[in-house]
Amino acid sequence: MNRFLLLLSIPVLILGACNKQEKGIDNEKILEVYSPNGQDIITDYPVIFKAKDGNGTDVTAQVSFLVNGQVQNTNTVQFAQTGTYQITAQLDLDGQTITSVPYQVNVQTPRHSTKVMIEDYTGTWCPNCPRVTYKLDEVVQQNDRIIPVAIHYSRWQGDDPFGFDNVNTLTQDFNITAFPSPLVNRTQGFIWDETLAGLQSELNRTQALGLAIQSQVNGNDLEIKVKVRFDLNMPDNDLNLVVYITENNLHADQVNATQYYGGQNPIPDFEQNHTLRTALNGLYGIAIPESDKKHDQIFTYIFNNAIPTQITDIQNCEIVAFVINGNDQQATLVNVQKAAIGTVKDFD
Repeated sequence: MNRFLLLLSIPVLILGACNKQEKGIDNEKILEVYSPNGQDIITDYPVIFKAKDGNGTDVTAQVSFLVNGQVQNTNTVQFAQTGTYQITAQLDLDGQTITSVPYQVNVQTPRHSTKVMIEDYTGTWCPNCPRVTYKLDEVVQQNDRIIPVAIHYSRWQGDDPFGFDNVNTLTQDFNITAFPSPLVNRTQGFIWDETLAGLQSELNRTQALGLAIQSQVNGNDLEIKVKVRFDLNMPDNDLNLVVYITENNLHADQVNATQYYGGQNPIPDFEQNHTLRTALNGLYGIAIPESDKKHDQIFTYIFNNAIPTQITDIQNCEIVAFVINGNDQQATLVNVQKAAIGTVKDFD
């Protein structure tokens, strides 16, 4: 009798092993949970969880994830409250439930405010552009987390005294065919509707990084230091830092077909502000190294060179630095910061 039972047990064990391998789980039934975003994360931000077996094979699609024992519908979880949470994964295999060792995450309040950039494609020759200029000034007064950049377009040489050198590349990349075109957060097709409400969804987003800026002028030389700080790991994001210099208090006659500014046409000696003068490290910036895209890490970019020749008065200038999630026109803005020349703007 004992010999018969032993013979029966052999094919059952072999069958069980085959089923486990087919489902991507090794014979030892090891299941491990982890997050590429790390264990230190923030509230109201989508955090990705994954699972792998003892062989290192990804089995995320085959498991259920639980947060403090509650089953989730997806492997992306957004935490509404701070605290410590236990994440586990479960797999039903041959009538058994395999449960991973808990993966603990510590959820904190984000340290950085979310800001929005509006790149206003404009021109001194543009009859409807004063309308957007006026409305941008209005919303900036209502919410200082809105950062405008005026990108002037010259139709021909000398058409606009403030024409940006690389404007044709930007208009082609972002399909700008009409003026004015206030583009929000470098997002293809996201043209601002000229209301504060139209920016609220972007302002309400939680971002996992922030920026700090400081600068000083030494004679004809300009030194700028931009820092990017991370609230969690972001290894799956291709992040680039772009640094603009904009200039205020520029003056030229402005064509005007609107009711704004008294309906005067042209508006003589009109003050042009937030005017893009140069992109110090290119239109799509420089890549942030993988080693710096981790919780509490800081990436630093330094510019130390002569004041760019495009600038009329460096004392009227501001630095606008922003991070995009890519290196071309498909990339959208993650977060942005602004600081006047000669000042220090800390993380906020």
